[in-house]
Order: sequence, then C-alpha cells, then structure tokens
Amino acid sequence: AHGKHAKDLDGLKAIHKHHATLQERIDYIEKSIGDSADKHYEELQRLKALHAKHADALAKHGRDSSAALAQHATVQERLGFLETAIGDSADKHMAEIQEMRNYTASHGKDLSYLKEMHAKLSGETQDAHSKHLDVGQRLDLLESRLRTCFAST
Repeated sequence: AHGKHAKDLDGLKAIHKHHATLQERIDYIEKSIGDSADKHYEELQRLKALHAKHADALAKHGRDSSAALAQHATVQERLGFLETAIGDSADKHMAEIQEMRNYTASHGKDLSYLKEMHAKLSGETQDAHSKHLDVGQRLDLLESRLRTCFAST
C-alpha cells in the first residue's frame, strides 16, 4: 500500500510540475495585452504625425494661394478663385474626415474585440485558478491520508 501511495504521489508531483502556473498564464496575458497596446499607441503616433504633415501642407498651400491671388487682376476673378478653392478644400476635408471616422470606427471595433478577448481570458484565468485550487485541496487531502496511513503502520 505504501508503494502504491508513493507512486501515486510521485505521479501527482510530475503532473503538477508540467502544469503551467497561474503566474505564467497571467504574465502571458499581460504581455499580449501590452504588445497590443504598444501597437495601437504607435499607430496613433503615426496618425498624429501624418495629421501634422497634412496641416503643414495645408498651411503651405494657403500661402501659395495667397501669393497667386495677389497677382490676379480683378476682385471678381479673385472671388471666383476663392470659391473654387474653398469648395475643393471642403470636399477634400469632408472626404478626409469621413476616412478618419471610418478609421476611428475600425479602431473602436478593434478595441471592443480586445476588451472581449481580455474579458474572455480573465474568465479563463479565473476558471483555471478555481480548478487549480481544487487540485491543491485534493493534494492536501491525499497528503493527509498518506500521513494517517504512515502513522498507523
């Protein structure tokens, strides 16, 4: 009986040794979420840089337009040019705004997905933790019984 219990205990120890710890699982989840957050932060920084570049280009375009308008002969021509430039610029801006809204919506979907995955992983981690405690309790019971068995022999 002692040999069988010792063998069972060794088997349990081997299984426990190969079972990933809760801390390892949490570390993996934290790394995954951190990598995702870093990726989104970099993308946001790139978007901000592109926005600044666009603002600079728009400012330059405004300066160039002003210089060209100064050379026009009549107020009517100047007014016609301005109306066209503003109309085109507004159309471009509306298209860019829509593109940015689409991009933002896409980011929102990605963020929602990440939140869902985080919640799912948290649930799985809690499940694993509760099962892990059950295994610990079982091991305590087994050790208690082995002590009782050895004490009576």
